[in-house]
Parts: sequence; structure tokens; C-alpha cells
Amino acid sequence: MDAEKYWHREIEQCQHMCLTRNTSAIKFFDATHGTTETGHKLFMVCTNDYLGLRFHPEVIEAAQKCMHDGGFGSSGARLTTGTHPLANQLEQNLACFKCSEAALIFNTGYMANLGLISAIGRSGDVIFSDEKNHASIIDGCKLSKAKVVIYAHRDMGQLKELLNKYRYAQSRFIITEGVFSMDGTITPLPNLAGLAEAFDAHIIIDDAHSLGVLGKDGHGILEHFRMQPSPRIIQVGTCSKALGSLGGFVCGTKTLIQYLRQCSRPFLCSTMLPPAALAASLKALQILRSEPERVRRLKWFSETAKNVFLESGISFPSESTAIFPLVTGDEALTMKIFESLYQRGIYLAAIRYPSVPFGHARLRLSVCSEYPEDEWRNALLDIASTIKTVVGHF
Repeated sequence: MDAEKYWHREIEQCQHMCLTRNTSAIKFFDATHGTTETGHKLFMVCTNDYLGLRFHPEVIEAAQKCMHDGGFGSSGARLTTGTHPLANQLEQNLACFKCSEAALIFNTGYMANLGLISAIGRSGDVIFSDEKNHASIIDGCKLSKAKVVIYAHRDMGQLKELLNKYRYAQSRFIITEGVFSMDGTITPLPNLAGLAEAFDAHIIIDDAHSLGVLGKDGHGILEHFRMQPSPRIIQVGTCSKALGSLGGFVCGTKTLIQYLRQCSRPFLCSTMLPPAALAASLKALQILRSEPERVRRLKWFSETAKNVFLESGISFPSESTAIFPLVTGDEALTMKIFESLYQRGIYLAAIRYPSVPFGHARLRLSVCSEYPEDEWRNALLDIASTIKTVVGHF
């Protein structure tokens, strides 16, 4: 079968299984509202802009000033055409915010995981990866030279057995998300830290959905558990969610960061982020530190969602943070709910295979601190009512 026939067959199969994806053209006019090309207005309840900072006037002003002073593009990789001073400044600020010795910026959070894991996983090492880890972690593991062992989601008993089985490996790395992006569940970091200490392992935490969300002041999962940083813990993060900008980063020891500068191909071979994105991230991080009430507000909106869904009999993981997976388990049913809500002016993401295993389809709601309170509560009630109605008629 030639390539064109194969592609066509796969597209038809996706359509048959209700897995077809299309990019919807939506123009946002603030953090939580958008409109389609036909003028259909939507209340967006699936944004990762947790704190609404991408529309903050100071963030926009910082990016605009940077473009005015030095253009938009960066023209090349940092090691070939030079590093913009803002890149160094952002790395210093991120390291400070994450209480780490140093940080390194990548172009996206996806590339941060690829760049870190592919560089540190040597032949003779073993990586222990949670079964529900993000695709960027899975792909980073595939690119590494280490042996990869999957453990059941947050199953510390099985992880302990596997660590013991491979206790004589050259090096051991436990990789997990801080907040799991499709479930909203939190990794049991204190337990992981105990196992890492007992078996001389490093922990890699993808804190993409924790920054600005977990902890009293939004520092992430370490602050959430009131844990101190450790040379054993490597933190991965992104500027494209709670900071409303673009870019990923790795925080760790000075030795690790210097090693990545020499050996991480996604860092070495990628054109540097536009300076305007660096300026926006710096300003957003500054606002997060100076306005912790945004984090409190986010938690209040999350608690509101939890209460409305519980009162409506809609189930979700009990510890959901700013992510609420409303699992249907059926792809066609999920799309019917999505389409019904869409027509009512509510955009709630439909998540299907391969983002989650086949048969685990869901609607994925995520919270923003900038929702108008009445509109948020009404949308939650509308979502709960629509789910019940569609499920009852399916």
C-alpha cells in the first residue's frame, strides 16, 4: 500500500471511531472568552492560562517594548548567534522561583522533557516512568539510551519493587508529572522522595500544571507538600500555561544545567525563543510573585467547580486541582456532549485517544482565576445538566 492510500485509510478509521481532530479557529478577546470566524461567541472552560496572565497589560507591554527595541525573531541558536540578556535573566529568575541552583530554557515544555531525558539517560541506566505520564516524557524516554520501566499510576508499592529489582543499575531516574494533565491528580512526592533516598535515585518532576496552581504562592508541588529542594529532584516546567507566555525550562544543580548546555540536542540545535516571549515570561513571573491572590482566586474557582459537580452527581478524582476530567469512557458520547455545549456557547475540550487510552474518553475542564463569578457558576451548572441530558438519551 502506498503512502497516500495508507493516510486515507487511517483518516477514515479515525472518522469511524469518532477520533477525528480539526483545529478550530477561535480568537480570544480576553482570558476566558473567544469568538469563531462566523461570530459564534464562546466561554472557554479548557484554557491552560490558569492565571489569565497572557492578557495582563504589563505582560503585553513588556513584549511590545521588547519587539520595538529589538525586533521579533532571535535569528539563531543561543550558542551560535549569541544569547539575548533576557534569556539569562529569565533562567536566573526561574531558578530562584523554583529554589534551584540553575535553570535552562527550552522552546517549549515538550522540548524541555525531550532535551532533558534524552540527554541524561545513558546505556546502563533505568528510568521508572508513571504509566500516565505526558507524551513528551514518553518520547523523551524513547530517545534516551536507558532502559525504561513503566509503573502503575502512583503505585508506590510497585515502584518500590521495581527499584529493588534494578537496584544495581548504573543510575536510576523516577519520572512523574506533578499534576497529571489528563486527570488532575497529584503525584505523592513525599513517598517518591523516600524511595529515591532509599534507592539512590533522582526524581524528575514535570511541574507544568503545578506552577501557579499548587502551593500557597503557586511555586508548585514542592511548596504544596512543604518540601525543601534537593539535588535529587529535577524540576521541569513551562512558561506557556500559568505564565501565559511561551517556552519550557529545566531547574536543577549547576552541574546538571551545564551538562545539558553541552549535550541536549533540542537546546543546542534550536533557534532561541523570540526576545518578546522572554520579556513576557519575565513580567508574568514577576506578577505571580507580587500578586499571590491570583493563586488564591484560582483555588476558589476550583473549589466552586468541585462543589457544583459533586452536588450534580458528576464524578471526578477527589483531589482534582485546576483540572477536572469528566470521564465518559465513550468517544461518540464525548463528542455529542462537546457539540451540545459548543452550540450553547461553552467550549469544553473533548479528549480522546491517543491523548488518553482508547475507551477512556473525557471532557477536560480547566480553571482560570479570571472567570466572571456568575458566568462561571452558570457554565458549571450548564455543563452538569448537558452531560446528564446527553448521557440519558445516548
